[in-house]
Amino acid sequence: MRPILICLALCLTTSPAMAADLDELAWMSGHWRSSTDEGVISEEVWSDGAGGLMLGTNRTLRGEQAVAFEFMRIVSSPDGTQTRYCAQPGGAAAICFVLIGQSERHVRFENPDHDFPQVIEYRRDEDALTARVSDLSGAQSLSFSWQRVTD
Repeated sequence: MRPILICLALCLTTSPAMAADLDELAWMSGHWRSSTDEGVISEEVWSDGAGGLMLGTNRTLRGEQAVAFEFMRIVSSPDGTQTRYCAQPGGAAAICFVLIGQSERHVRFENPDHDFPQVIEYRRDEDALTARVSDLSGAQSLSFSWQRVTD
């Protein structure tokens, strides 16, 4: 009985730390969309960080046809010492990046062992969300920007 109580006590004491870490990323949550004159629509949707887990989806449409999608998640380790961003482009196997820095409306994840990208960053400015993927040097990079969708 005692080991069960110890395990329960540890779970209860670490859960608030996990949620608090992801609460600092609440600025990412919501529905975001962009479109081009060529009829390409990109949208990204992020849940809140309840339970120490943020879930995200990305979908790109060209006209009426979906041409790309990605599943993402941001999760804190059970002990609250590490936060990871894991992406599954096209539903492929997850590639994970470790949180290395964050501020009020910016977060940076890195995986130096991955070919490209090695860095994933998100930044929020008012009702705009921007994601930047790059190599570690920043010489190769792509940026994606969306506006908040208000229903």
